[in-house]
Amino acid sequence: MSSSFNGRNDRRKYNRAKFSEEVTVHKVTESKSGNVFEVQGKSLTVQAQDVSEGGIRLELADVDSPSKIFKLNFKLPKNGSVDVYSKLAWKDGQSCGLQFIVLDEESRKQIKGYVSKSK
Repeated sequence: MSSSFNGRNDRRKYNRAKFSEEVTVHKVTESKSGNVFEVQGKSLTVQAQDVSEGGIRLELADVDSPSKIFKLNFKLPKNGSVDVYSKLAWKDGQSCGLQFIVLDEESRKQIKGYVSKSK
């Protein structure tokens, strides 16, 4: 699927839906083995712009920290709370795209349900 998004042509694996909810963002440090993620410091609350099964776009300018991995928590309307680990996929001004890297099957189903109902 090809779409124009913010003036860019993107090929997306997953459909996206507008998602204007608050997201709690925790910076994370990856262990040397890469198998364990440790939450570091205070969390930030930011505004989401859209979501898909594969990731989320946030209004988050401060991603120049050493941490490029984040733990996110957000609530989907009528679908419950989602906890997910993500990595920085791109940054453009005040927006950034985070790709989900650890997402349990129940959370994936919740997001997929939200996106399909938002069409």
